[in-house]
Amino acid sequence: MTLQITEEQISKWPPDAQAVVRFLLAKIVELERRLEQYEGPKTPQNSSLPPSSQHPHAARPKRPKSKRKPGRQAG
Repeated sequence: MTLQITEEQISKWPPDAQAVVRFLLAKIVELERRLEQYEGPKTPQNSSLPPSSQHPHAARPKRPKSKRKPGRQAG
């Protein structure tokens, strides 16, 4: 749902309401820009895409190495 608020509509409101609406509209634009920055390419690991949609020879992300020694753990 997209709601378009024009400057003409805003100018009919009281000054306090105008300030709040303009602030909120600017904040929405800023947050949409930041969201676009974080949305990267979708892969089967970070979306609901089926694994078959990924190239078979694509490199998979490596897990960070564990600090534990292999074998039975003490305790």
